[in-house]
Amino acid sequence: MTSVLIIEDEESIRLNIAETLTYEGFTTLEAENGLVGLQVAQEYLPNLIICDVMMPELDGFGVLDQLQAHAETAMIPFIFLTALADKQYIRYGMELGADDYLIKPFAPNELLATVRTRLKKHATAIGIYDNLTVLKRASAPQSSRDTHSLAGTTIRGYQIWEKIGEGGVGTVYQAYQPAIGREVAIKVLREKYADDPEFVHRFRTEAELVARLEHPHIIPLYDYWHDSNGIYLVMRWLRGGSLRASLERDGPWEVLRTADLLDQVASALSVAHSVGIIHRDLKPDNILLDERDNAYLTDFGLAKNLVSGAEGSLSEHDYRKLLDAQNDFFKQQPSSTLYITDYEQLAGTPAYLSPEQIRFERLSLQSDIYSLGITLYEMLTGFQPFVGDILTVVNMHLTAPLPSIHKQFPDLPKAVDKVIQKATAKDWRERYPDVLAFTTAYRKACKEVV
Repeated sequence: MTSVLIIEDEESIRLNIAETLTYEGFTTLEAENGLVGLQVAQEYLPNLIICDVMMPELDGFGVLDQLQAHAETAMIPFIFLTALADKQYIRYGMELGADDYLIKPFAPNELLATVRTRLKKHATAIGIYDNLTVLKRASAPQSSRDTHSLAGTTIRGYQIWEKIGEGGVGTVYQAYQPAIGREVAIKVLREKYADDPEFVHRFRTEAELVARLEHPHIIPLYDYWHDSNGIYLVMRWLRGGSLRASLERDGPWEVLRTADLLDQVASALSVAHSVGIIHRDLKPDNILLDERDNAYLTDFGLAKNLVSGAEGSLSEHDYRKLLDAQNDFFKQQPSSTLYITDYEQLAGTPAYLSPEQIRFERLSLQSDIYSLGITLYEMLTGFQPFVGDILTVVNMHLTAPLPSIHKQFPDLPKAVDKVIQKATAKDWRERYPDVLAFTTAYRKACKEVV
């Protein structure tokens, strides 16, 4: 039978809940305070816990915190009880990992509906998680399993299912949030960066910026926090993967399809630009897709206010030393973001860096247009225009003309070539005045495709 632990210091309330649940076929356990409740939970491992917030000995927040710290109790569905219709209490409880809450007094049917909903969603999540775990264990050789992966753990109420991506700075996991029954993506900063103030600042910047940017084609941010174990961003989960994955799996996109994606990304980007924010790391990895190939802009970790940031003053000798130091990593992961400590202006991904980013100049929205132009080139051809070691790539961004798409693919009209050449002009003043002008010109050029 399904067991429910009721932790409540008011005896009458505790007995009423137990009576209602027993009548409906549940087995109940009772505890008169938080300390006793914690001991009962750890000993009997109930299927669900109903816990009052304000109690002697140990309050409900403390109970939940202790349960979350142990693997055997972390995934037990947890419902808070509170007599205070106070959003701060409720919000704090949900942030700690509670699955739901009830405000006292409540009717028996409200109690039963909440309990049954939580149990149903939990059973669904566990079934999905178990299936994923079995499949992963069956397909992965022992030597390839990641002992540092968070898959299979629960953090602040998020059940982490599997690792879905990894880059130079962090790891992305698919997870499930039982409290509202939705799948999410959780980005976790690498442990070695967690205590680095600069990287912590970048993560917080991403969280604050995304929270300010509301647009149908910008990935919404659900939650973020920083604790002693790392830094976490919780975002919308998209099943279509990234544009990078699409290009690697299916090859180049046809012209009109790229126009649709470009319109969506540009629309999102224009909102950021309108409030003075540049992305600085536009690339296929940071454009996510849903099942219908709709595009969503993500990863504002390098985003910067247009009115902030002074120009750099790095000598050419020091500049080359910094690039050389990153070259081994670049060879292994050419699409990963490049970070150079203390010189924020040279931050981005080498294959998509605008010349002014490389030269440590003050950036404008035209920097994003350049990177988007490089991304469009890759979408149409299936490869990046400039390849080689890191010094070769950045020098080509500074001096080499973009290879002609029309010469490589005669079926693509010269008009498309001209649009991309203008978007990626070495001098930012020769590029389009804004991202929407870029996409309008590209859509017009696409009409020449037979």
